[in-house]
Amino acid sequence: MHENPKVFEDGTMQVLVKMEYELGEQTEQRLREMGVRCVGETLDVEYYYDTDSFLLASTQTWLNQHNGQWGLIQAEERELDHPQSDDTNKSEGEHFEEKKSKMLNSLPEQRSATGSVCIEKSSYRHPEKVMRKSQVQRTSLDKSLTYTELSDPYAIMSRLSKCLQLPLTHNKMQSMTMKNFLKMAQIQMYDSWTRTSTVKYSLPGGFSLVVERNYSIPTETPSAFLIMNANVLSISSELEKMDQLCKELGLKTKERPLQNLDEKHSGHVDN
Repeated sequence: MHENPKVFEDGTMQVLVKMEYELGEQTEQRLREMGVRCVGETLDVEYYYDTDSFLLASTQTWLNQHNGQWGLIQAEERELDHPQSDDTNKSEGEHFEEKKSKMLNSLPEQRSATGSVCIEKSSYRHPEKVMRKSQVQRTSLDKSLTYTELSDPYAIMSRLSKCLQLPLTHNKMQSMTMKNFLKMAQIQMYDSWTRTSTVKYSLPGGFSLVVERNYSIPTETPSAFLIMNANVLSISSELEKMDQLCKELGLKTKERPLQNLDEKHSGHVDN
């Protein structure tokens, strides 16, 4: 892909060319061999919060922050006289169990001498602050649960104050920031999870390489974008340079999903 050409003072015209590939198994090794260094990195990180003794997790309450947005998930037993359809229960349960699983799996695990699995906050190494995973992961196999998801800071503070039995009035919470509330409630960040990362490399010859990873899909091959400002009057030779660099770096052609045959031939009419 490319953008409209730009005209410089010397009369030359350049166009930004950006080609998408898949990162090869040896690409990063070859970058090191070439002496190429990272010139920029952007991380999409989700942060998880709880008390020092994991009071929130032990009550099926999960607090996280992503892109400056707070989120709270809380599970409660569903009233038996208000049944929902099986499909509704399944979709709702799967949605929140997936989110809860990510938060739970972010808790570092260690095995005790007896072989039992325990959970310990990465920022605290005191034995008295370790709690068993079974205390946190109370599954819904024998219970019918309903999930509440909140994103409004005031609603989150209100729900957490009830969960932790904090002596806070409506007026106090309205004038409170999340930062001050967490400090008062002794809630702190215990771990984080990187969703995606974008790393930019500056290559010889005016080339740039941008590598994007999606950690939400571990099996997905990272994307690699090779970028250059190509002279319009010699675009063919410029593209040859890009193709040569692609081979040197061991980049792979991006695989495209096969087009549905029905869509492909939808406009075709036999004579």
